[in-house]
Amino acid sequence: MAEQVLRVKFKPGTSMEQRFKVVVEYLRRLIEDGLRDRFVRQKAIEIIHRAGVKQHDELGEITAITKWVQNNVHYVKDPWAVEYFMTARRILKDVDAGQSGADCDDFVIVWASLLGALGYQTGAIIVDSNKDGVFNHVMGCVKTMGPTKKYGNKWIVAELIFPNFKLNQSVPISRVYPLIADASTSRTPIHHQNIAGGINSLSGGPSGSLGTGYKHPYSRVLGFIQDKR
Repeated sequence: MAEQVLRVKFKPGTSMEQRFKVVVEYLRRLIEDGLRDRFVRQKAIEIIHRAGVKQHDELGEITAITKWVQNNVHYVKDPWAVEYFMTARRILKDVDAGQSGADCDDFVIVWASLLGALGYQTGAIIVDSNKDGVFNHVMGCVKTMGPTKKYGNKWIVAELIFPNFKLNQSVPISRVYPLIADASTSRTPIHHQNIAGGINSLSGGPSGSLGTGYKHPYSRVLGFIQDKR
């Protein structure tokens, strides 16, 4: 159940602002779900051990996770007018199977989940990189537990879809919308919920609601695709 893809197809005429609200909501929930997933935590520990990161080296852990995501997750654009959202576990298993295909929001989901599983405060920065007033790209952000010589107590930005980008290096930005995951939230994970708002479940699951009394106001959700491999 945790190895799933949520496909959101927008109705004709859906505004960019409405699409943006959908992206924000699913990003936040999937990051929060991923950082609690024991499978994700074990993968994060494996990555930092393979990178030879020493104990208490926070920047070393952040750098190791960032480089792993940059070098192992394969960038593929979503179809036109459709948004795919993958759980962190699904992205990791696709990488292991040599079948990775993810866009910038998925990169952030898995990156923020891996670091969140190691105890870091993480989130996403949704940006307008074309200076056209439209939010069109997502980067990660993380904060160390203690101040560092290089970054102090500031948030550190991670551009994930370009392997040559270093920490705090980003694409051109004219407008920013920060989104910080809340590890203390208590709710049913997305992959255990049913989605309402006009639904066809591609895996044959039942329809229902996302959370208590929630009906999706902006999109037609086609359903979860369960990974059966």
